[in-house]
Amino acid sequence: MWKDVVQSMETGLLAYVGLFAFLLAFTLILVRVFLMKKRDRMNAKNIPLNEEPEFVADNNRHQPDSSAPSN
Repeated sequence: MWKDVVQSMETGLLAYVGLFAFLLAFTLILVRVFLMKKRDRMNAKNIPLNEEPEFVADNNRHQPDSSAPSN
């Protein structure tokens, strides 16, 4: 079946290399996930919640800063 799929794409050896690379990467990712320690999983799970938001609505942004020296 795989041979028929690869032959119909007419890419030859390159299709096998790409398929093998994908399967290898997928397998390595699964192994990494299953071997993670609980502490590392919890840190990865909370990454989006640990960071400050990049853009904060600041209503006073266009007003001059009173602490800045004036000329």
